[in-house]
Amino acid sequence: LLNTGDTLGSQKEAFLLKAASRGVRLTALCTASFVLARYGLLDGYNVSVSWLHVKDFRTMFPQVLAHADSLFSVDRSRATCAGGVGAADLAGHFVAESIGKKASEKAAKILILDRVRTTRDVQPVGDLFPNAESRQLRRALLLMESNVQETLAVSDIARSLSVSRRQLERLFFAEIGRSPLSAYLAIRVHYAKTLLEVSDLNMGEIGFRCGFSNAGHFSRAFKRQTGLTPTDFKQSRGTSAVPSRS
Repeated sequence: LLNTGDTLGSQKEAFLLKAASRGVRLTALCTASFVLARYGLLDGYNVSVSWLHVKDFRTMFPQVLAHADSLFSVDRSRATCAGGVGAADLAGHFVAESIGKKASEKAAKILILDRVRTTRDVQPVGDLFPNAESRQLRRALLLMESNVQETLAVSDIARSLSVSRRQLERLFFAEIGRSPLSAYLAIRVHYAKTLLEVSDLNMGEIGFRCGFSNAGHFSRAFKRQTGLTPTDFKQSRGTSAVPSRS
């Protein structure tokens, strides 16, 4: 990210602010959205952020309407994408908007894309649930992945997808063989494993970030899912467990 304290960073900030004041559409690819947000240029806008970064993004910029359930987003004079092939999809959107859908489809074929994807297409989920194929289930999983610390009620997830809780439960069992609550727990434990492997956070903080009410709850849930306590898991990865704060 740009260091706004240096000359180059200040010049780029001034350039972007001037462009925004003139009503120029600003587009951010992947983590460039962090730069625009830092300058206050995404406040109040819907922004597409990769599910890998959305938690940090929301923490840093709570005034931005960040989400991770679409490949890209176009909100008034701001366009953002989650990165990767999503950049090509956003470009395709601009082509279709400017010179027509046929030109966009032709460009997609040149790039060997199977089709032109839109804002209704969701970001790919990780490999935790490879059998998740339907759009509704993938969106539900992305909502869970985007809300690990402050977990959503299953009924709220169903409501956001315009289905009943019972319909959502049937969809989960049909495609991945488990309930929404079970899948949500697996996602939270998966995220905890990542933090245990790559961070020096203590156990209480990791549990909190993964939506567990206290260290004991985190430890019990983690062991039921993995067969190991969080401390044992961390030690098995060759790092020393950091003691929990009292």
